[in-house]
Amino acid sequence: MVTSKKNINLSKDMKQLKKLLKDIPKDRQPIAQSLFNELSFMQKTLVKLKEQIEEDGPVSMFKQGKQEFLREHPALKGYNTTIQRYSLLYKQLTELLPPIEEKEKSDPLIDFIKGA
Repeated sequence: MVTSKKNINLSKDMKQLKKLLKDIPKDRQPIAQSLFNELSFMQKTLVKLKEQIEEDGPVSMFKQGKQEFLREHPALKGYNTTIQRYSLLYKQLTELLPPIEEKEKSDPLIDFIKGA
């Protein structure tokens, strides 16, 4: 039941991101859509991996022949790799957005000195 709630939140996050796609110039839309699709898939994957890590813990027993030892849980390794790629794709997608024009911030002291 927790999974369905997380999927709803995931969907809301992706809807907010999808709204930003409208601001991307038309010639870059296919690239943006492709990145968005990958991000959506990766985000769902990250949720599943995170749930598995929370359930099983960050380490697991590994048996090789007669030896048995603790190692990093394979889901944690997958999560760490995926989150890095996710961040990179997210950055690429946001770089497709047109630059935001910032208004000049006025400094009251400078305004006073200038006599404004």
